[in-house]
Amino acid sequence: MKFNFRFVVFTFIVLYILLTAFFYNFYKQLAIKDTKNVATSILNSMNAIRTYIETIQRPVIYDLIDAKQSVEYFDSRLLSSTYISQYIYDVQKEKNEIDYEYKLVATNPLNPIHMATSFEEEILNKFRREDIKEYFSMIEEDDESYFFIAKPTSRNTASCLQCHGDPNDAPKSLVEVYGNSRGFYEKVGDLRAMIYVKIPVSTIIQGHKQQFITGGGVMFFVFIGMLSLIFSIFKKNLTLQQRKDKLIQHQNRLAVMGSMIGNISHQWKQPLAHLSYMFINLELTCERGKLTNEKLMKKIQEGNAQINFMSNTIDDFKNFFSPKNERKEFDIAEITNQSIRLLKNTLDKNSINIILDFKSNFKIKCIENEIVQIFINIINNAKDAFINSDEKHREIIIKSFIEDNKKVITIQNNAGQIPESIIDKIFDSYFSTKDMKVASGIGLYICKFIIESYNGKISVENIENGVLFKIEINY
Repeated sequence: MKFNFRFVVFTFIVLYILLTAFFYNFYKQLAIKDTKNVATSILNSMNAIRTYIETIQRPVIYDLIDAKQSVEYFDSRLLSSTYISQYIYDVQKEKNEIDYEYKLVATNPLNPIHMATSFEEEILNKFRREDIKEYFSMIEEDDESYFFIAKPTSRNTASCLQCHGDPNDAPKSLVEVYGNSRGFYEKVGDLRAMIYVKIPVSTIIQGHKQQFITGGGVMFFVFIGMLSLIFSIFKKNLTLQQRKDKLIQHQNRLAVMGSMIGNISHQWKQPLAHLSYMFINLELTCERGKLTNEKLMKKIQEGNAQINFMSNTIDDFKNFFSPKNERKEFDIAEITNQSIRLLKNTLDKNSINIILDFKSNFKIKCIENEIVQIFINIINNAKDAFINSDEKHREIIIKSFIEDNKKVITIQNNAGQIPESIIDKIFDSYFSTKDMKVASGIGLYICKFIIESYNGKISVENIENGVLFKIEINY
């Protein structure tokens, strides 16, 4: 249950990380999309301004000037679409209303500040060949990422050649400002320039940061709520599992009690018979007048010995049946011997020899009855296996030793092996190789449950002509 809950929590954490990454990428793409739309709108607006100046404003201004003066007159503040659009950008930039870079670039500009770089020239040539109508990409400059979108300006018209045709026909004031070495000899229909917007990616992300934080926060609380619900379900399941385990353990104890009551009866029969024989013997001796003080004291001592044996026997069973829940330290030899005393009659009856080999008589902090219950379950299973086998030399060997800083107890028998097809199932609840009418199928499950509650481990393996159970308990 604990492992399953940890796995669920781990899965939820991984899922949360993946969803957070997904949402981050989603908002990033959304921010880029929004920015692309805004940038496209900006470029379209700038192109609209340029078109207005070139097709409306400039002709009107020249019409207001007489023909002679118009050839000589040029003022970029009135007639240059590039100057006016750049000025609009610079004013907005100065007022901190925008955080992007706007620029016009050309391969043959009048003003050298508009000279295209090799990267920009490559894009401009694609526009000239009409390979693309719009350019969009992410670029890296000075260790920072930028969103870059470019659009071509309008192609040259006849009015454009007034300033970009033959320098001899251009306004003299324009030639005086820019010279005649570049920006001229353009033709109608040529694509002279392109405009672009460059925006830092960090700015794009920052613009949608609040949306991401809000969405991430909502998602976080949803995940916390789901985990709380799962934890609540886990606790309920854990409580039910604990109740089930206690019920199974109680059921096993009742089954063991049934067999133990039979053992009490058998283990009392012999001393009771001996006491009965003693009383008859005393009566006959007394009738014959041969009862002496010496004989009487001897018989009393024998009777006390039998009574003490019976008293110890009932104490052993009483201790086993008592509902003790306090953990105390017990010698493994003490627990083992108590278990054997409880089963002495059934072991003797079936000619089963117990061999003890305590290489280390270590102590276990436990509820004594629980460990005794483990020994009884395993030994009883061996006894049942012996009854169904032809083995004449019946042995159960119990060893205790220290191995790899673990307290180890092994219980092996020579009553035959467990089929490999079922050996991995014998610790499952309600699994038994015996008839379920006479077996509960929970004995070994209880052994596993108890050992694991002590942070230990129980395993089984087939050995030559028998089975070996291994119990490991950490220090």
